[in-house]
Amino acid sequence: MWSGLRAIPNRHVAGHLTITLILANIVLGVSVFSYGFDSALYNTIQAMTPFEERFGSFNHKKKKYTIDPTHLALLNSFPLLTYAAGVFLAQQLGERFGRRIVLISMQFLCIAGLIVTYTAKDFGQILAGRCLVKAHIGMQQWLIPMLLAEIVSAAIRGFMVMFYIFEQELGALACSIITNFTAKRLDDSSWRIPVAVMVIFPCFVLFFHWFIPESPRWLLRKGRFDDAVDSLQYLYGCSLEYSALEEAQLLKESLNEADNISKGSWRDLMRGSNRRRTMIAIVAGAMSMLSGSPFTSSYGTVFLKQLGSIDPFTGNMIKKIVILCGPITSILVIERLGRRNMYLIWGLMSCLALITMGGLGCQNPLGKKYKTGIVAMTIFFPYARVVSFGAIGTILPAEVSHPRLRDKTAFTAWMTQNVFDFALTFSLPYLLEAPYANLQSKVGFIYGGFSMLGIIWGIFCLPELRGRSLEEVDEMFEQRVPAWRTKTWKSKNLNSIGVRITQFEKNNVGTGEHQQDKLDDTPDKLSM
Repeated sequence: MWSGLRAIPNRHVAGHLTITLILANIVLGVSVFSYGFDSALYNTIQAMTPFEERFGSFNHKKKKYTIDPTHLALLNSFPLLTYAAGVFLAQQLGERFGRRIVLISMQFLCIAGLIVTYTAKDFGQILAGRCLVKAHIGMQQWLIPMLLAEIVSAAIRGFMVMFYIFEQELGALACSIITNFTAKRLDDSSWRIPVAVMVIFPCFVLFFHWFIPESPRWLLRKGRFDDAVDSLQYLYGCSLEYSALEEAQLLKESLNEADNISKGSWRDLMRGSNRRRTMIAIVAGAMSMLSGSPFTSSYGTVFLKQLGSIDPFTGNMIKKIVILCGPITSILVIERLGRRNMYLIWGLMSCLALITMGGLGCQNPLGKKYKTGIVAMTIFFPYARVVSFGAIGTILPAEVSHPRLRDKTAFTAWMTQNVFDFALTFSLPYLLEAPYANLQSKVGFIYGGFSMLGIIWGIFCLPELRGRSLEEVDEMFEQRVPAWRTKTWKSKNLNSIGVRITQFEKNNVGTGEHQQDKLDDTPDKLSM
């Protein structure tokens, strides 16, 4: 099967894109699509009446079936423990056996979780199904942003990693469209149909995972130089000017230099310049949650249903359409404005939207105009959050880490994000509903306050990494350049390995004339 797929001619498409790179990103994109589909799936079906009747209890006060805050908190927060287990498992497998084995394993885990969910008869089983799917999400969060950063050139790294968020939100939109129609059904098929649809995506990835090569940077760290050359040749070997051997030698030289600073132990995360890198990755991961992600991802539909001013499933679909504009915005501006400007501008928008939502919720009683305003802010703030806090929380852990610590830095960042996700998701039902805090939309003040702190942190601590190879980023951190000077920083050593790799990728990777004659010499399939 592989030999047939590898016979597809690799050609330069545009800029730094080749056919094989696009095919690899399509397969990875479908995997990410399932992540977005999942996030919207459980958020939405838990608001369906048949789902509440199946897994909830009768509320005599409201005279209808509901899922009480405790069970709602368990359903949305307990699976985050298995998410953490998924991140840990991915880090262990990925560091020892490579990125591809993680990709394959997590698809089987996703399918198993969906089967358990589809056949669920009680709350314990639906919780178990979601736990398995959430473990798959944890593995995916650790793997894909880092793998994308490792296989694409510096000139389009931000652009391609932003596609990760786009595909995630596209999956969420697709799910909201499906659930908007199935929600009208009066039996269990209302929530089972979306679950069954989701099985398609991991099956697709398993069938076409052959398009994805092993990470050349991981192969070099493991001493597999020839395999790294093969991987680079597969991705970019369509240009007369490109030499996979030369790039592999440059990457190996950079790795040898990095070995003089760190051997990759856990202790090294907090030593020297690595302490700053680790803290940037940790804060970026934390802010992606503290800026309000659990509010929109886990309880958005439930909140709209409680507000009562709009059909919750229609409102959720509209919100997903608006949110999808977020990664599109990121794709368009990240390599033009840079990471810092994008984060600060849209982060401020998100902050103001949250505070406005909280202010509107202070009115008592809530009139129709105020409810409409709250709905508008509930729809707008996730868009701005995705462009700022969400985008930076995804890309920074893959970009700022030391070459020998990339796996461990990503693990630390995603685990930090998960801890905050768990705490916020578990506490949110108690903040929203009576007889507890009953803040409703006034939770916007809490998330808006955290967002403002994140903006202040970004001004002083967020580096600009646009257009730099991962190796040049490494050099910049070793020189301890302040965050506000990173935009204009240039290495004094124009022959440094980081600068040479950046220039090589800009001038050679994925560009130039087609080299059809060399395609016959492209190495056979990379080994698992």
